[in-house]
Parts: sequence; structure tokens; C-alpha cells
Amino acid sequence: MLNTSLAAASTGSELAAASTGSELAGQLDRGRPVPTEAAGVYLFPQSFEDIVGALRVGIGRLAEPGRYRAMAIPPVISRAMIERAGYVSAFPQLLGTVHSYAGDARSWAKLSPLVAAGGDWHADQQVSDLVLLPATCYPVYAGLAGAELVDPVRFAVSGTCFRQEATSEPGRLRSFRMAEYVTAGPEAHCLAWRAEWLDTAGDWLTGLGLEVAVEVADDPFFGPARKLYQAAQRSQELKLELKVAVDPDKVQAVASANYHKDHFGEGFDFRFAGALGHTACMAFGLERIALALITRHGERLAGWPPDVRRLLDH
Repeated sequence: MLNTSLAAASTGSELAAASTGSELAGQLDRGRPVPTEAAGVYLFPQSFEDIVGALRVGIGRLAEPGRYRAMAIPPVISRAMIERAGYVSAFPQLLGTVHSYAGDARSWAKLSPLVAAGGDWHADQQVSDLVLLPATCYPVYAGLAGAELVDPVRFAVSGTCFRQEATSEPGRLRSFRMAEYVTAGPEAHCLAWRAEWLDTAGDWLTGLGLEVAVEVADDPFFGPARKLYQAAQRSQELKLELKVAVDPDKVQAVASANYHKDHFGEGFDFRFAGALGHTACMAFGLERIALALITRHGERLAGWPPDVRRLLDH
């Protein structure tokens, strides 16, 4: 059933039908994400948002009170910052840039008829100083630029992210929400912190009634050195994913525990006790966890087992 609603064929006629008032209302009433004419972008009904809201509460309760500085991240961030972070070099195929028209009214008068005609009205768009946020942790590292850390720091961040995914299978969204815990400090701290969070997240997901598998993973690096980078990442176990079924026929990572070594410490020149700072993060994909819970327990949060709802403070 989830395949039908989430991976619906994206032809113009079907999506136009989904946009009619009665059809749209019916799809929203079923409690599942509704596809739009943009692949990997969905409309979310209130019942789904109730689950996402409960997940935010549940994830927020996993952290020790008072240990994390909370921060909401905007959906756009500095292009210069993401360049400095190394994201453009590693994942250019995933990055969404923000372009806008910088010409005058006379030039636009020549382009504007192309909007209705379906032509290249955007031909004179120029890249701006912004990009779409690819992950919520990057502004944390930029905020530490030049710092000399006395003690490890910890942040709880959340935001709406974008990645230009090549597929639109269930759960693989281009626009998605992420909740993340981030730390910076010495190597030993970051490794211990990540190990603790991996256990905490795994126990929490299991408590929600999900069957969790922890696997060594790699990121989708781009270019001729891709396999070399991925092999190095796997051999050092820098990325560990927690995978569950987001659909009866599809298992995906819903959370990941990552250790970056001193990559961001070097890129943003922050240090701990004179040495480059190390970082780690624990990321949760809210839509994917919601889909997994719907697959396991149904569309309505109120009908879920009491033990599950208790972990979500609901």
C-alpha cells in the first residue's frame, strides 16, 4: 500500500488528478504522503505531521538535559561555507544551488513571454551566495571556525534539507527533515560519544517496535576517486547506519552515526588543546522513521501500542 501512495507514477495527468480538491482531500485522509509533480517532493497530511511532531519530542528526550545547545537551521546556507566544508568537491551531484534573476526590466521583457511558452525563461539566472541545506550539521562546524575549544561542545540541531537524489523510491526524498546531535572535541571523546549514541538510537528504534540492523556504510562520493574514498570510509567504519523497513519491500537507513575525524577541524580551523578538533554526529531522518512506523503500526498515532507512544511522549 505504501508503494502505491509514495511511489505513484509521476506522469503529468496523474499528478494533475491528485491536485483536484476531492482527490487531494481523499489522499490526505488516508494519512500517507501525497506525491507532487516534482519527484521526491511530497505533501504531508496532518496525521503524518502528528507523527513527525511526536518523533521530534521523542528524539529530544534522548539527550541528557542541559548538555546540548539547541539550534534551528534555515533551509538555505552560505555557498562559501559549504565550499569550505568540502561538500561541493565530494558531492556536487547532490547539492542544490540558489539562482535568481539579476538582469534589468528591459532584458526581462524579452524573457517573460517564454514563461507561458515553456521556453528557457531562466537562461539569465545567476548563482547566488546561497545553497540549499544538505545536512543540518554543517552550520555548527562553520560556527566553530577559529575557536580554541577548552571542553567538548554539543549541539542539537534540526532543519529541512535538500539533496538532488537520483531516484524517488519510497523514503528517498529530495526535500526532507533532519534532527541531529553534533559534538566537537578530541578524538577519544568523539569516538566514545558516537558509540554511546549508536546504542541509544538503536535501543530507541527497537523500543518503537522496529527491527533494526546496524551496518557499516559509505557516502555517495562523486568522481573518479569515489571508490577509493568509499573504501577508506568503510575500512575505518566512519559511517554506521541504522536500517529498518520503511515499506514492506524496502529497507533504508533511518539514522546514521558518523565520525569525521579532523576533517571539519581542518576545514574551519578549530582546535582542542592545540590539536585540530574532531567531530561526530548522530542524524535522524524524520520522514523515514515516520514511514517505518506507519508500515509497522498503521497511519494513526492514536492507535499505536501504548509502549511505543510512551517513547514519543504521546
